[in-house]
Amino acid sequence: MPEKLETNFVDHICIAVKDLKQAEEDYVNAFGWDVAYRYDDEPEKIRVVGFMVGPTAIEIMEDLDGTGEVSKFIARSGEGVMLISYNVDNCEKSLGILKRNKATLIDQKPRYFAEHDRNFAFIHPRATHGILTEVI
Repeated sequence: MPEKLETNFVDHICIAVKDLKQAEEDYVNAFGWDVAYRYDDEPEKIRVVGFMVGPTAIEIMEDLDGTGEVSKFIARSGEGVMLISYNVDNCEKSLGILKRNKATLIDQKPRYFAEHDRNFAFIHPRATHGILTEVI
């Protein structure tokens, strides 16, 4: 029997889009949500707009230069949900559970996101039917 990974809530969901400005306008017009934050992540080649739905962030993101993972995802799958992130109490411990459960991992140890003082790690989309999954 696999070991249960305890999660607190869905931390964020990332949606890959071709045109961030248009997508932001569409989300604001459809839901009436206020933008909670915006940022560019140069190493990841993404521009992000985030909306908060309770404790969960809905992030729409576009590729900065057409060469990053968002562009590759859109070329392969079209616009849509690219990543689901689960909030956990301990990223390293969660990775241990995932390893024992034989999940296919991208990260063998947590990465550190300095801007938000959080650890995170990715589970390969092969393990989750095409969705990049993260524990954070």
